[in-house]
This record gives sequence, C-alpha cells and structure tokens, in this order.
Amino acid sequence: MIELVVKFLPYIFILYFLVRYSREPIYLLGIPFILLLRDSIFVNEAFIFGLPGSYGADIRFLGWFIIVWISISLKASFMIESNNQIAFNKQGLNKQDYIILALILISSIGLAQTLIEFNIIENVYIQYFTLLSLFLGYFMVKDILRYCNLQVLSDFLYNIVIINSIASVFYILHQGLHINIYGNKSEYLSIDFQGELITRTFWFMPVLWFFSISYLLVFNKNRSLVNIILLSVNLLGVFISYTRSFMGISVILFVIYYLLLGFKGNNFLNSIKKLIVTGLAGFVLFIAVSSFLPSSTNYFLNRFKELDEEPVDAQSNNLIYRFYKTDRMIYRMDAVKILFGYGSVTEKQSSFAKVVHIAAADMGYAEVIFRWGYLGLALFILLFISSIIKAFFLFLRNDGIVSQFALLLLLIIVSQLIEGFTSWIFMSPNRFAMGLWYFGVLSALIEFVKEKKERYKSIVY
Repeated sequence: MIELVVKFLPYIFILYFLVRYSREPIYLLGIPFILLLRDSIFVNEAFIFGLPGSYGADIRFLGWFIIVWISISLKASFMIESNNQIAFNKQGLNKQDYIILALILISSIGLAQTLIEFNIIENVYIQYFTLLSLFLGYFMVKDILRYCNLQVLSDFLYNIVIINSIASVFYILHQGLHINIYGNKSEYLSIDFQGELITRTFWFMPVLWFFSISYLLVFNKNRSLVNIILLSVNLLGVFISYTRSFMGISVILFVIYYLLLGFKGNNFLNSIKKLIVTGLAGFVLFIAVSSFLPSSTNYFLNRFKELDEEPVDAQSNNLIYRFYKTDRMIYRMDAVKILFGYGSVTEKQSSFAKVVHIAAADMGYAEVIFRWGYLGLALFILLFISSIIKAFFLFLRNDGIVSQFALLLLLIIVSQLIEGFTSWIFMSPNRFAMGLWYFGVLSALIEFVKEKKERYKSIVY
C-alpha cells in the first residue's frame, strides 16, 4: 500500500493542479510548491521531476518554475483575449523589489570576483544560477499573481495547506508511530529512550508548517471542524519533530495573531481571552498526545533540560553554540571579502565552502554572510524588517481579504526571521527557487493595494 502511495501521490497532485489550471491559471503554481515539499510527499520518486537537464536539483527546480511561469502567463493572456473573467494587475517596483535587485547585483559581483580569482571555475556558473534562482523565483511569484484575484489566491493556498497537512500525517506516522513510510533511508538521529526507539529526521519534514499554521489562523472560516483538524495535524507534526525552536515559533505565531487582532479592533481583553482559551485547548491536546506517546513527550521535554548544559556544547546545539560556530566561520573569512562575500565559490575552489554549508544547516544567516557578506546580510535584514512593517500597516489600514493576507504574510515573515537562527530557511538546498516566495506575494499585494488606490482616485477625481 505504501509503495503505491509513494509511486502515484506526486502524479495525483500534478493531475489535480493541471485540471484546476484549465480554469484558474494560478493553480499551476502548485507544481513549484510540491517541489518545495520534495521528499515529504515523495516528489523525488517521480521520474518527471528528474527533468530537464542534469545540473542539480536547484537548477532543475528553476527550470520547472520557468516552465510554470511561462505557461501561466500564456494561459492568462489567452483568457484575457477571450474576454474571460481574470484579474490583470499592473506592477511597478517597490522598496522590496529594489532590495532584491541590489542582492542580484552583489551576486553578479561575486561571480565576476570568483572568475577572476580562481583558475578552476568548475560548478561556479551552476552555483551562481542557483543563488540567482532565489531572486528570479521572487519576481516570478510576483508576476504570476498579476493573473488572479486575492480570493482565488486564498483558495489556491488552502490547497497547499492541505498538501502540507498530508505530508505532516506521513511524518507523524513515520517519526511518531515508527511506521516505515520513507523506506530505509537514514535518520538524523536514532536512540533508545525509556525503552522506546526515538528517531529524528529532517529530510522528510514538511517545510510549510508555519505557513499552514498562519493560514489556518488567519483564514479560519469560522473555525470549521476541518480547519481545526488541519491545524492540530500541523501542530502535532511540529511536536513530533522534537524541535524546541519550532514549537516556540508556533506559540509566538498564536500570540502575535491574537495581539494584533486585539490591537486593530481596540479590544485587547477579548483577544487575551481567546488566547487563554487557545492555550487551554493546546494544553488538552498536549495531555492527549502525552498519554498516547509518553516516551516521545518525555524525550521532547528532556530536550529543554539540555539548555542547562554548557553554553558552547555541541551536544545541546543551543542558540549560543550556533552563534559560536557562526562566529568561528566569520573569523576564518578573508577580511577583504567579508563586505561582499565569497559569491559563487564552491568546494572546487575552496574547501571553506563545505565548512560554511555545514554551519548554515543550523543558522541560515551564516551562509548569507559567506555568499553576500555583511552588505548582503544588511540587505536581507532590511528586507525582513521593512516587509514586516509594510505588512503590519497593510493589515492595519485595510479590511477584508487584503487585511487577512497582510496578517498572513506578517506571521510567515516573522516565523522565517526567527527560524533563520536555527535552520536553513531560504538557503536550503534544492529549494532556492521558492525560497523567497512569501516576499513575492507581499510585493504583489503592495502593488494590488497601490493600483486599487489609483483606481479609486481616478473615479473620485
């Protein structure tokens, strides 16, 4: 049974998105999203995604994304010419776009620097286009969203939440109940704890938990039973990952969500009440899970005790230790290159790239510094902070679905800003082309609101 699921599930998702694409072009964007989820929904088992080319997963990802982008553009243009109902929004450049363009410029300087400095340039161009795909994907997401209205986008993203929830179920079965879902592939960790086998794996972990949790909070649809189940599944997946920071981020998302609703509605008391009720519901869910999976619960709680170990301790791998590793990496960097970074350097040019790659698995900002230097890090920080501020004011000054999307994006961006201290985030291998997708959605939302205001002014005046 599992073998059949592994074999056919990716094709079922593809078929579904193709059928929906015939009516709503945005649904073809589902293909990059399932590529983003990769191993968690067995995409690597699908032969079709081994194409095109043989230049590595990130370049193949970019190739598929370009095909999707062109296909959506052509389909939408045809529908517009046929007088079908479809949105077509104008798009200019905003502050977020200029930050991305600056990062593209630094990447190109890094490529030139690498070609001049090293005699061996093997894989340099592949590395450059891998990094570039991060920014190309941003602009492709933004451009694709010209062709759909916000309600259609919301419905589409709900489908992505469902797929991530399906992936979470597989992950829970595999890691929580030890049902062999992913075959005999190696685990990150496998130990005997209180007489029970505890495994930890990140290769098959759904990467859209924080998006899914945020979406189900914001687009709650009167807290339907289905949404409550989906939210519970995603939270249980976070728990089964045994990742302290992930659970902390999940709690932060709930707190921010309710506080912002109270701030906008000028009713903090009601928001605090809802937050308390949600906390009690979460506690009940925790008790239920602990009675069903006692060893797993005790192991997770025991992980918090590790925080009492020595600050610079590889075993605890706490935040202080991650900063220590990043600091050692920066110490080894060339003083001249620390401003603009090492660009498109690979292990073929410098073995230092491998050291950085390992450090980035625990702190994504480490590789940001290595690739783009302190200037690039400053630009990424500016991108995060300015986007959070912009999303906040869009949420505050608008109502309806625009306000909901602004709040959704604010929650996602906050989650990714924090997660960058504990994992790859957008520097994750094999996912570069969709690494900044949520920033692309925000940029499109900014343009949508801007156009809406311009139309209103033209009608008034």
